[in-house]
Amino acid sequence: MRLNIGKILNFRKILSDPKKFFSFLILIFVLIFIESFIAQTKSFDAKVIKVIDGDTIEVLNSSGSKYKIRFFAIDAPELKQKFGTEAKNYLSSIIKDKKVKIIYKDEDLYGRILAIVKFDDLDINQIMVSKGYAWAYSFYSDIYIKDQKFAQKNSLGLWKDQNPIEPYKWRKQNKF
Repeated sequence: MRLNIGKILNFRKILSDPKKFFSFLILIFVLIFIESFIAQTKSFDAKVIKVIDGDTIEVLNSSGSKYKIRFFAIDAPELKQKFGTEAKNYLSSIIKDKKVKIIYKDEDLYGRILAIVKFDDLDINQIMVSKGYAWAYSFYSDIYIKDQKFAQKNSLGLWKDQNPIEPYKWRKQNKF
């Protein structure tokens, strides 16, 4: 027996029948709720054991498992790039050897967890952008755009430079 998705999801019939439309809305809300619940259950507390660069850390959770965490929605300069070492050192100064909360968002192509990292209820991703140690990665999310504008306006961190190069552009120019 073949399932015909077109017949099952006939939006004209769903929209024309209030009962089907209401059932469809409930289904959508349940799916959204389940997705947010799953994301919350993937969040965990961990100790920062290594700061790799300005937007990547290695953590150890309570059961002894190691994870590489890539900060969600930000992009810090590469280590060989201008201001890359400063970004890494600043991040180290605030969270190295500290217990943080990893708020899972997704996983990248390299198997790293994309997350918002919190320390004492402070959003470290946001701090890195607002202090000028990273760009808001607007390709993925616009949640840190205001923080980037603040850092630019006040010439903080990498914004002291006349023409800072975004890390993704730098990586294209300097394939390594």
